[in-house]
Amino acid sequence: MEWIRRNSGTATVGLAALAVLCAVLLVWSIAGSGGHGADPAAGGPPLALPTTSPHRPPLGAFPSSARSASSDGGATSAFSSSGMGGVTAAGTHRGLPSHHVVITAGSDGPLLGVGWWIPTADGARVGQQGKGSATFRHEATVYGAPDYAQLYTADGPESSSVWCTVTVDGKVTDHQVAKGPWGQVFCRG
Repeated sequence: MEWIRRNSGTATVGLAALAVLCAVLLVWSIAGSGGHGADPAAGGPPLALPTTSPHRPPLGAFPSSARSASSDGGATSAFSSSGMGGVTAAGTHRGLPSHHVVITAGSDGPLLGVGWWIPTADGARVGQQGKGSATFRHEATVYGAPDYAQLYTADGPESSSVWCTVTVDGKVTDHQVAKGPWGQVFCRG
């Protein structure tokens, strides 16, 4: 202890060198622990390789804006067997079928709140309504394949039932009911 008091500079340098050595060893042990098992050169398992090659014909030239891909079998012909259909316009709803979606919710007492999401709607795609009202209704035009809307709602202690409904093109695709106070329902269709 007396040597440290007399040689404080040397002791400080020695302590700093020891700390750096410990840090290097710690980083080296952490970095080295995960890499060796996945490296084929280090004796780990070989990397995964594809076992088959794709069997789809090459894509034809993309159609001009005057023609649709589905009429001449162009860009979408390679996707016909995978169920991807005739999506002809990237980033827009052109070429996709439109549908009319109505989401509704209600209770015999005040709703605590409603939250909804309609990802392909022309207008508002997400929203919520605060507590107080006993009914909720929202309509939208949507595009593409099903799974058009999701709706969640709950009622409070004054209610004995809560319900929600998703209707697509006049057909009810989901309807849920919960009985009792503090009921919660989730509809998706």
